[in-house]
Amino acid sequence: MAERAKWPWVAEQHWDDLLFIHWPVPYEALRPHVPEPFELETFNGTAWISIVPFLGNKNRFRGMPGVIPFVSSFLELNVRTYIRYKGESGVYFFSFDADSNAAVAGARTVFSLPYMKAEMSMKRNRKEKEVLFRSQRIQKDAPPAHFFARYRPISQTSHAKVGSLTHWLAERYCLFNIKGDKVLKGPINHSPWELQEAELEVEMDDLVPFLPKKYFSERPLVHYSKRKKVHFYPFETVGEVNK
Repeated sequence: MAERAKWPWVAEQHWDDLLFIHWPVPYEALRPHVPEPFELETFNGTAWISIVPFLGNKNRFRGMPGVIPFVSSFLELNVRTYIRYKGESGVYFFSFDADSNAAVAGARTVFSLPYMKAEMSMKRNRKEKEVLFRSQRIQKDAPPAHFFARYRPISQTSHAKVGSLTHWLAERYCLFNIKGDKVLKGPINHSPWELQEAELEVEMDDLVPFLPKKYFSERPLVHYSKRKKVHFYPFETVGEVNK
């Protein structure tokens, strides 16, 4: 479970039609791309990299009855791996693509998170219970990247078994990032994931440019979540670089 945050939650968001796409990657291939203060975690000796598309919906601040203007809803696509810092497991993000100018500008300026503007769409085929997600990065100071996924759930909803790979990948309750010489922790909280196995058709180009394409040629581990309500807590300074 997540460690107790220092302050009450400050914002709420719903993650709709979220897909976890996980690929195993050799530790030695991924370690050079994770900042030195962080320990790259492995499961049975293997590191993992994940791509996660979803709709961030119903965004609101604590104490406000309505949604946040300009960022009430936006699409997001992130690339992440799994790390440990000072004994606590979390997530490290290589990139976030989003179709909201306000979300991109705010995250880059305030938290130094690698958000980038993209043209994105999500279409739902209710009859086939299928989601089509497209993203084309258009950030001026970043290389272009393309992503397309067609996915649908194919199993009943279940919770991941404690100790399983799926539980290790999904049940993470903070992100770590570096801003200047400070190590920041962004806690989140939500109920345990209710996941479904999913069928996936995926195409991507330059979304993970620092790894050879051969690592993405094998069938990934895929899980779908219809909706998850999440609470975000204030970022905390938890360390300093080189200390």
